Amino acid sequence: MDAAARDKAILLFGLVTYGMGQSLLYVIFAPLARDLGLSEIQFGILISASNVALVLASPRWGRASQTAGRKKIFIIGLVGYAIGYSMLAYGIQMGLWGWFAPMPLFLLLLGARLVYGVMAAGIQPAATAYIADVTDESSRAQGMALIAASGGIGTIIGPAFGGLLARVGPVVPMYTAALLAVVAAVITFFKLVEPQRHVSTEPAARIAVMDGRVFPYLLGWFVIFMVFTAVQVITAFYIEDRFGVTVREDIITVASIALLSMAVVMLMVQIVVMQIWKLSPKALLRMAFFIFAADLTLLAMSDSLIMLYVTYAGMGLSFALAAPGLNAAASLSVEDHEQGAVAGLLGAAPTLGMVFGPGLGGLVYNTAPTLPMLGGAALSALVGVYFFFISIPDPEPLAEAA
Repeated sequence: MDAAARDKAILLFGLVTYGMGQSLLYVIFAPLARDLGLSEIQFGILISASNVALVLASPRWGRASQTAGRKKIFIIGLVGYAIGYSMLAYGIQMGLWGWFAPMPLFLLLLGARLVYGVMAAGIQPAATAYIADVTDESSRAQGMALIAASGGIGTIIGPAFGGLLARVGPVVPMYTAALLAVVAAVITFFKLVEPQRHVSTEPAARIAVMDGRVFPYLLGWFVIFMVFTAVQVITAFYIEDRFGVTVREDIITVASIALLSMAVVMLMVQIVVMQIWKLSPKALLRMAFFIFAADLTLLAMSDSLIMLYVTYAGMGLSFALAAPGLNAAASLSVEDHEQGAVAGLLGAAPTLGMVFGPGLGGLVYNTAPTLPMLGGAALSALVGVYFFFISIPDPEPLAEAA
């Protein structure tokens, strides 16, 4: 393995552990919420709380990576993630032991989620900016596809070992994910080489959210994650209420298979299809949101677990196209010395969607179980139309290959 491939592999390993932690929140934590005495809305708030911290911290970590270095910020993020995630796991364990009443437990878990959010916010911006540093314009979308694929790998591994280790202990998978983050931080410290492109005497740039060069892609990230997390946070409840699955272990298994089907499709598209068939950011974005809208409509109409799995696979396809398209288009729209700043915003935008999505999902679900899907489908279709009316970077080599 050459040095460039090794460095990308190290980045991907760290991002995979991060993706595992995200998937375990829904596979392990969500089914335990009712056992802990937490309501759907309280669970949504806990998910959203760390996302508020991520939104506020991510741009700062992105700018810091421009001067302190991508490697240093990536390591800080991984270590902070491990600490915050371990705190959350222990809080859940104490709740299962009955040490706290529901409200004090809720506040304890809220504190753990905030620590996690502030510190883990450095992971994604540092990795995204790193890839921008080491890829040229014609291969930017493919590089960003690998970054996005790491989340898919984590989502595959997370449910697989989560469902297995949960039978040993309900929070054992969460402790394992935190330990893997520490391992990733150690490997990064000793092996990852700092990229050179961002090293300059220019101060770290600031980019406004409303900057016309990047706003459309921040909006796309916000919408797709708000809708997705609104749906994802109610999946465990949807499985129980819609399909009559009531045993906790069975709910975990069904949710794991659904997330696994999504991750497998996303992974195959991003690490195989997109590396061969080089679509431009323009082509990716003008397909992804319409596919997502159609898939959500089918999910609302589903009447079997097989259909649930198929529609989650469709979500994987949507994300596989949208993620590299959004990141590559934003990265190609700014200068080299602005890559850290735009990476921070790209880390914050989907997280901002995750702030609103879980709370809205729980609230709307109590009104009508299919409303999160149908409302999300309408919003996604509107964003898809929007991308036909703006100029999207379209590097010539990619256009010719497509």
